[in-house]
Amino acid sequence: MRKHVALLLILFPMCGHLLNLKFYNDPYKYTWADAEAFCRENHTDLVRVRTAEENTALQYSGWIGLSRKDATSPWKWSRGGEITIFTQWDGGEPDHNENCVNRKSDGKWESKGCGEKRNFLCYEEKLILVKENKTWEEALEHCRSLNGVVTEDPASSYWNHDYDLVTLITPKDYTTAREIAQNATTDEVWTGLCNLAGEWLWVGGEEMQYEDIPKCPTEGLCGVLEKNGTAPYGIRNCQQKRNFLCSTFN
Repeated sequence: MRKHVALLLILFPMCGHLLNLKFYNDPYKYTWADAEAFCRENHTDLVRVRTAEENTALQYSGWIGLSRKDATSPWKWSRGGEITIFTQWDGGEPDHNENCVNRKSDGKWESKGCGEKRNFLCYEEKLILVKENKTWEEALEHCRSLNGVVTEDPASSYWNHDYDLVTLITPKDYTTAREIAQNATTDEVWTGLCNLAGEWLWVGGEEMQYEDIPKCPTEGLCGVLEKNGTAPYGIRNCQQKRNFLCSTFN
């Protein structure tokens, strides 16, 4: 494949802080299948759009990850084969004979022949599920050792890192994290929520948003996410061992 010019866009309204969006604009534009292959090789997949808010946040035109096999088949997202519920079709769309979706510059969607060559939008998940059973502290050390930053001061290496235990702030963060956690071998996964000197905090320093979190006793308690639950957090003994989620902020 020819060299691309990539514009990295971090779109918080669409993606929370756990996803990046990348727009590829190239004179040698790709067919839908080639764009899908490129996104999967270099990122996660062609972008999927589930709400009007997400669609508005995209801002660019190009292939998105929606397609169908033929006119009698449902429209599905490339990532996971999920049948779409939300659509943003332009008037007169979709065409009976066209099976891949292009997002126009005005945000409306149009069906196009999958063999046409167009710009495209990839997205990249910033989460890593580690299927090893570790205590919370061991999980934290594991995340911070990923792609570690070399430093002459061993004491400062604890803070010089690309990855951390995951912080969950937005509803989209929780949706993304639970999707990834479905592949865990434990029912719950560690997150970056912990209690330090009587104060609940995220290890990344983000502001604590839970007002109903228990104040005491809190010593030795850390946060989990239930992969099949609906609660935003759970509190468990930090010495228990389970899978965990690491995230990068780069």
